[in-house]
Amino acid sequence: MWLLTALLLVVLLVSGVILWRGIHGSCSGGAVKVAADPTIADTVKSLAKKASADSCYDFTVDAVAGGAIPSLLTSGKNVPDLWVADSSQRARRVIAQVRLGSDAVRKSLATSPAVVVSTRSITFDTWIDVMKLVNLRIGNPASSSLADAPIIGALDAAASGKVNGRALLTAMAEMAAQRNNATPLDDTEDARLELANSSTVPVVTSEQQYLQFLRNNAGSRLLATTPAAGTVSVDYPLVVTAGDKRDRAAKAADALTKAAHSGSGQDILNNNGFRNADGSGVGEAIKTLTVDPAKLDAALDQWHDLSLPTRTIMAIDTSGSMTAPAGMSTRAALLTEAVSNAFSLIPRNGVVGVWIFGIDKGGFGIDFKEKVPSRRLDAKVGNQTQREVLNTGVRQAMTTDLGGGTGLYDTILAGYKKMVETYDPNYSNTFTVLTDGRNEDSASIGLDELLRQLKALSDPGRPVRVMAMGISEDTDAASLTKITDVTGGATFVATDPTKIRTLFEDAARTRLASAGGTR
Repeated sequence: MWLLTALLLVVLLVSGVILWRGIHGSCSGGAVKVAADPTIADTVKSLAKKASADSCYDFTVDAVAGGAIPSLLTSGKNVPDLWVADSSQRARRVIAQVRLGSDAVRKSLATSPAVVVSTRSITFDTWIDVMKLVNLRIGNPASSSLADAPIIGALDAAASGKVNGRALLTAMAEMAAQRNNATPLDDTEDARLELANSSTVPVVTSEQQYLQFLRNNAGSRLLATTPAAGTVSVDYPLVVTAGDKRDRAAKAADALTKAAHSGSGQDILNNNGFRNADGSGVGEAIKTLTVDPAKLDAALDQWHDLSLPTRTIMAIDTSGSMTAPAGMSTRAALLTEAVSNAFSLIPRNGVVGVWIFGIDKGGFGIDFKEKVPSRRLDAKVGNQTQREVLNTGVRQAMTTDLGGGTGLYDTILAGYKKMVETYDPNYSNTFTVLTDGRNEDSASIGLDELLRQLKALSDPGRPVRVMAMGISEDTDAASLTKITDVTGGATFVATDPTKIRTLFEDAARTRLASAGGTR
């Protein structure tokens, strides 16, 4: 009897394996790497365990901020098979940026409405009213789609005629100014909620983040509300990002989606404060605002142009021609004044360093030298801020480092490489070159080869622009324009050196114009 029972168990086990393989015959199995937005990564790990148990895939999940995804997808190393984005808007814009194809975006796993939290009871009609709140705190639009929620909501107000385009742009600029002056310690989701909980500062967050904060902070006085006109629902779409074996990744995505949409999967979502993909499961029903995708993309371009802080290396020409007279002064003196003024206009979260360049300035065969390392402008360097150190460095360079010829092309290539290698997705990354002449280094790279290498180095996942500023009639504007065009940058020339200070004003107006303002 025991022998017969044992044989029967073996038969049942083998039959079960054969049946399981038959059911999952279309699935090749194996490891599946998932990158998930940090706000949902832990929840996705729980869903992935269920999906792994119900399928032949072995899911592993890593938390990756949305801003880092484009660079990761174009790096060629450790590229995830799947990505859980923090909004359909981000997913659509990233796949266009890195050219994944529109079929890459799959169904959403979950949703969570955007809310405004404060210790005060606040009511408002539209998201425009939210954008005008004093001391409003929002996240970084480069890494969190929650920072885009007020813009999306405000577009509905514009479409209904409650606000005009100019008022919307003004509200964007005011909100960007508040965001860019936040200290590093205040610039995380947890820190913003802690600040709101201990003050009257209003914060834009998600319902899920708010519920999680209440769960972890018993006795919190925070209240959450949404505009009367409706709110924006942040969804979490699954995106197929595999470089190869895309069919296998797509089937794995289906398995993970099935797990999230199942009864037990929805329990996992709801227990972690998320709503189901259809908006049900947590809290009361909400009015969700929707906008035209084309208008949305244009508005988000405006918002990101205004809100992303500057990160640049400013390369300053210290060749002998900078000593040339300019009006009642010299080119060097006027440039010093203009650059110092530019530093004062950049918000404190800007990251700036200074190079000087000229033939062999950095040693034989090296035309560039770092004068001031890149840091945040509010960083402390001894008893000074980085802004003060930059001003001191430029003044010194414009008095003691002048002389020799102009080593332009090698400097631009080196600076572009540096900015691409150290790319930060939370910033607008540029390499800024200021010169009064043209390349005079016969031993340096030629223009055609420079353009070829810049094209080869450009990476849609790590966009870096070269911005060029010419400060005399001797400037080789034609060559600079070819260089900046290759990188998506711009060239500005003041043929009258006394107008040098207007170069930075022109650049600022151009940025505002690209954001929908006027030159």
